[in-house]
Amino acid sequence: MNEQPKKISNSVWAGAIILAIGSFLLFDRLDLLDFPRWLFSWKTFLIALGVIIGINKKFEGIGWLILILVGSFFLIDDIPGFPYDFDRYAFPLAIMIVGGFIVGRSLLGGAAREARKKNGMKGDGIITLDGGDDDYFDMTAVFGGAKRKVFSKSFKGGQSFCIFGGTEIDLSQADINGNVVIDTVQLFGGTKIIIPANWQLKSDITAVLGGVDDKRSVPTSFSPEKKIVLTGFAMFGGVEIKSH
Repeated sequence: MNEQPKKISNSVWAGAIILAIGSFLLFDRLDLLDFPRWLFSWKTFLIALGVIIGINKKFEGIGWLILILVGSFFLIDDIPGFPYDFDRYAFPLAIMIVGGFIVGRSLLGGAAREARKKNGMKGDGIITLDGGDDDYFDMTAVFGGAKRKVFSKSFKGGQSFCIFGGTEIDLSQADINGNVVIDTVQLFGGTKIIIPANWQLKSDITAVLGGVDDKRSVPTSFSPEKKIVLTGFAMFGGVEIKSH
C-alpha cells in the first residue's frame, strides 16, 4: 500500500524562511558573506513577511500582496543602478494603484457576486445567496468615512475596504443563520462593526501593527447557530466590535 507523502506545514515553511534570514544576517555580521545593505532593510522584511503570510494563507486574499507591494515600492530606490528617480513618481503611482484597485475590486467583485448568487456559491470571503440588496454590503472608504445599517433578517456577509478612512456597519437589527463572513481590509484606517452581544465571533484577520478589539460585554450565553467570521488584513488599523 502506497503512503502519501507528508505535507510540509505552513509553520515549517515560515520557520525555514526566518531561519534562513537569521543565518544570512549572522554570516553578514561575521563578514563571511558580502550582501548589499538593502537586502536586510525593513523594506525587505515587509516583502519576506508578505511571502510568509502568503504561504500561511495559501496565497488567498490580498494582505500578503499588499505587504510585498509596499516593501517593493520603497525598496526600488535602494537598489544600485536603478535608472529612474523613483521618489519623483512614487506618490502619483501610489494614487494610481489605489484607484485601479478600487475600480477593479468594484467591477470584478460585482460580477463575481452575481455569478455566485446565480450558482449558489461562496467565494472571496463573502457568502452570497439569492436575496435582497440588504443581504450583503460592499463598502469602500478612502480619505473619508461610510456608514451602513443592515436590517436584513437573512444577512449573508459583506466586505469593507479602508485606506486612510473608516467604515461603520450596524448589524444590531439584522439576523443571521450559521456562519457569515465579513472580509475587511484596513490600511491606516478602521472598521467598526456593531453586532448583538450573543453572536459568536471568530477572527481570521492577518494584522501587522493592527488588530481586532472586541468591546462587547460578556453575555451569559452565545447562540451556537449565529457566528460572524472576520477575514482580511489590517496594517496600522483594525476592527472594533461593539454591541448596544
